[in-house]
Amino acid sequence: MSQALKERAPSEARQQMPIEQMVRRLQDRVDILETLYAYCRHADRLDGDAMSALFVEDCVANFIPGGEETILRGRAALNDFLNRALGGTVSGSHHIANAELIFETDDRVVLHAYMYSWQRFTGFPVTADCHRWGRYENRFVRTPDGWRMDRLVLVSAGEYGGARIGEQLGRTFPPSFD
Repeated sequence: MSQALKERAPSEARQQMPIEQMVRRLQDRVDILETLYAYCRHADRLDGDAMSALFVEDCVANFIPGGEETILRGRAALNDFLNRALGGTVSGSHHIANAELIFETDDRVVLHAYMYSWQRFTGFPVTADCHRWGRYENRFVRTPDGWRMDRLVLVSAGEYGGARIGEQLGRTFPPSFD
């Protein structure tokens, strides 16, 4: 059982969950994680179109938590941002660990996962590589096309080759999007 579930009081419904529902929940976990892994694979291939295809049309994404000006609203805005950002990238490698999934409903799941990424930019060596350690706070929704992200927040714990640090401090758990 994940720590996220241990920290929450077990509900009577979960204690009496039928085997079919348990199997579906396990398959949903696999499908959600594979969607996140595909997102990282597409990032490593510098394919912003494929990355944004894993989001719903009315998604909200924030790669730099802070003010309203850093929030991307809608898949088109996200796609433009990703393709611009990846245009200055030569190579990258993204890794996911310690994923915790919290089922708000059968069709909506909050994910909290640790991430590490390395990126080499076109301006290297003048522009330093960036090594980032942080978290993804995402929400996934079930769609006719499978699980898709409707919310994404990238929280940086620290960077080598960048200035972001300590953004995870003081954040609520589990992540909240409404």
